[in-house]
Amino acid sequence: MRKSYIIGYGTLLYSESLGHTIGSSVNKKKFIPVIVKGYKRIFNLLPDHYKPSFRMSTLPIELAAANVIPSEGVFFNGLAFMVSDAELAELDKREKSYQRKEADIYDFFQEKYMGKAFLYSAGYGFKGVTKDSRYLPEWEDLAFARTGAYRYGDKFGEMYDNTTFLVDGVTLASAYYKDYLSKLILDK
Repeated sequence: MRKSYIIGYGTLLYSESLGHTIGSSVNKKKFIPVIVKGYKRIFNLLPDHYKPSFRMSTLPIELAAANVIPSEGVFFNGLAFMVSDAELAELDKREKSYQRKEADIYDFFQEKYMGKAFLYSAGYGFKGVTKDSRYLPEWEDLAFARTGAYRYGDKFGEMYDNTTFLVDGVTLASAYYKDYLSKLILDK
């Protein structure tokens, strides 16, 4: 049985969400805080199965999922974790709106190169990716990701906030949601 590393950068940062896909084995996983260079985290994917959350708007615009797109000179943080072939197959089903790609990972604390891991990414031109800046993150997705990030400490959580963008690729999600950040941490 082969083992592969996956990089969680959105809802996969939240172990409870990951557990819905891979089951109780999530409790035995070792999660490694990492940095991925050359990608931007952006809420610009509109999966077919998402329903709007209607927390910030009465319009059906809160349904964007986190995505990472190749972009020079930027980076994001995430959690790397090892999965079996069977778990990888389940994650591929869950992340059907994305392509699985390989990326270099660096230790979050020392920035030393660690090797390669898989991430899920949907580039521009890919079905469901939008440039329409009216769309906002699906509320639960943002809450899951922020909660998961802050579980690894303030420094890790703050990097999440400072490397996560709305559809326009310029506006930080944390700036847009500045009055709601405490509600977007589920552990409090």
